[in-house]
Amino acid sequence: MKRTFRITLVIILAVSPFAAGTLLLGQTAPTFVGIRTFMGAPYVTDLDALQADFAVLGVPFDEGTWGQPGERYGPRDLRENSQEYHHDLTQGFYYIDGDRTVLKGKRWADVGDVEVWPTVPAQTGEKVTSAIRKILAKKAFPVVLGGDHSITFPVVRGFQAPLMLVHFDAHLDTWDAAPGNLDHSSWVNRTAKLPHVKKIVQLGMRGLANDTESVGNARKIGTTIVTAEQIHRRGAAAALTQVPASENIYISLDIDVLDPSVAPGTGTIEPDGLSFAELDELLKGVAGKGRLVGLDVVEVNPYRDPSGRTAQTAVRLIVDLLGAAFP
Repeated sequence: MKRTFRITLVIILAVSPFAAGTLLLGQTAPTFVGIRTFMGAPYVTDLDALQADFAVLGVPFDEGTWGQPGERYGPRDLRENSQEYHHDLTQGFYYIDGDRTVLKGKRWADVGDVEVWPTVPAQTGEKVTSAIRKILAKKAFPVVLGGDHSITFPVVRGFQAPLMLVHFDAHLDTWDAAPGNLDHSSWVNRTAKLPHVKKIVQLGMRGLANDTESVGNARKIGTTIVTAEQIHRRGAAAALTQVPASENIYISLDIDVLDPSVAPGTGTIEPDGLSFAELDELLKGVAGKGRLVGLDVVEVNPYRDPSGRTAQTAVRLIVDLLGAAFP
């Protein structure tokens, strides 16, 4: 006699209230729970439906690097390490120093990663510019997670209003490139030609990381340069006097502006960088020079920092900057 057996497969999904987003007031999700959006922000896949004050966009692209590859994983690493600050973001961020809360009531959205076309950087750049324009059309503030520094050009291209670019980096990124080429060491030259970019201030450049070619090109386009050595000697307050007031300010933050002891996870490290306190003061000071309209954080390379402290430091700097700009 032939016997027939029926096997019923039952799949049980254990859903945590944290993963479902039903946090109690003041309660923080464990860092190992839930989908990895930036600080647990709602995930919005349709930019046409975006309703947020801050829109976090990942650009996982590192085909413009001359150094260690791996920055394409920067957005993922930043999201992963941002879980230390995962909470109900509309409650803002509390600082025990000063007994104060910033960014309360602000709406955050993680809009995912831009569509990347490997080996076709111009196509990727068009996708970046298009996404930025959609975010701005929705009156949201773009927080861009790179990626190597070449992504800043298509990001800034998405703006239309006149602006001042404030560039934090160990390197000037003004080297000559091959005709038509865009990489992380030459993007400033191309960005300076955008008609709405009226002024460029560069802070944190240092040591042996630059040469006469890059300095000469920076002088040709008229940037203001404040070296890390000057900041160490005179302090952040003195450096800020060289940043003029501007109606609109865009900040591009290369994480290698920090000393490698603070941020080892980057492709082109250089000793004697800024401390966390120096950079934090500078960022907050720049926010007081005008209206901050956009921000990118680039060159985070998780392959060079398994501890995750580079990415987590970058996330803290983002929060501190936005808290100063939108108190």
